[in-house]
Amino acid sequence: MTISESALYRYELPLTAPLQVGGEQVARRRGVLVRLVAGQGAVGWGDAAPLPGFSDEALGDVEEHARTVLPRWTGRSLFDAPEDLDTMLGGLSFGADAPASFRFSMESALVQVIAAVRETSRPDVLGAPRRVVALNALLPRSTANGPAQAVRRQKDGYRAIKVKVGRGDVEADIDRVQAIRRALDASVALRVDANRAWSYREAVTFSEGIDALNIAYVEEPLANPAGLGALIEDTGLPVALDETTRETAPSTLRDLPDVTAVVLKPTLLGGLRRTREWGTVARETDALPVLSASYESGVGLQMLVALAATGPEVAVGLSTYDRLAADVYAPPLPLGGPRVDVASVVNPSTSQVAWDRLDLIERFSA
Repeated sequence: MTISESALYRYELPLTAPLQVGGEQVARRRGVLVRLVAGQGAVGWGDAAPLPGFSDEALGDVEEHARTVLPRWTGRSLFDAPEDLDTMLGGLSFGADAPASFRFSMESALVQVIAAVRETSRPDVLGAPRRVVALNALLPRSTANGPAQAVRRQKDGYRAIKVKVGRGDVEADIDRVQAIRRALDASVALRVDANRAWSYREAVTFSEGIDALNIAYVEEPLANPAGLGALIEDTGLPVALDETTRETAPSTLRDLPDVTAVVLKPTLLGGLRRTREWGTVARETDALPVLSASYESGVGLQMLVALAATGPEVAVGLSTYDRLAADVYAPPLPLGGPRVDVASVVNPSTSQVAWDRLDLIERFSA
């Protein structure tokens, strides 16, 4: 399999409303798409969209790195992809210090090329996929996003709801989470995300305030993650890792007692192989791996849906697509609601790349 051509495209997509991420307000989602073409005519796309406030790299870093790496890949003969995808991905080099989002884009594009060469689908390349993937609903930090909104999501069919907390008074967060939990059916999983907002004392206070409730987990409760082990041990709080996964190795799960879940974001984590490594160790340590998006374009979301379809049967955090007012696909992918039909998203029958929304940065030919 030889990469005969590669190209890099820039995109800028309007959001339905400004997004507050990592202390920044974002009105448009920006990223670059990688396009690889194999000699057999197989095409693969990948999305590199650093998330402001969360990604270590800026978009300019990705473009600069891609301009260096893509010429080396163009004309390169790759070994026939083995059945063990992780072995193949582990043997690939995208350059020293490759940005996390660029690794995700390249691995995504290569998986699509492999699927095309094998005349199969991306989910089939990744594993034994399910036909349907469940999504969780997201309630941002807002007094408007309380029990009534949660019940509305429940009536829409969502079986997991994620609530953002941590910007205001911890007692107010307790009251809001209590009200939401009591308004929902017991069968609906309630997830809480604090984004490292609290001191140890505040996290203990929150834990005591929700102790009688059925909470699935609390993501990253501590501003200082070094105290997570002690917090779990002292309070029994069901804790999920998110930011910690980008700062440590998967073996961290063997050192921390009783982590309930790990939230895995391939764009931030550094690609498919890294995500799958975390998922493997999570299952070995009885932690639930939960795939999550970082407001990628439809190209990125397609790969996330394919990856989710081969993971555990759990509601995943891919409900960010509805925040895009336009996409690199037209019409947009059928990615709304509490459940996603995998085949209709990964291999859409009507959605096509909207070339007028892409700006060619550079093309490389063998």
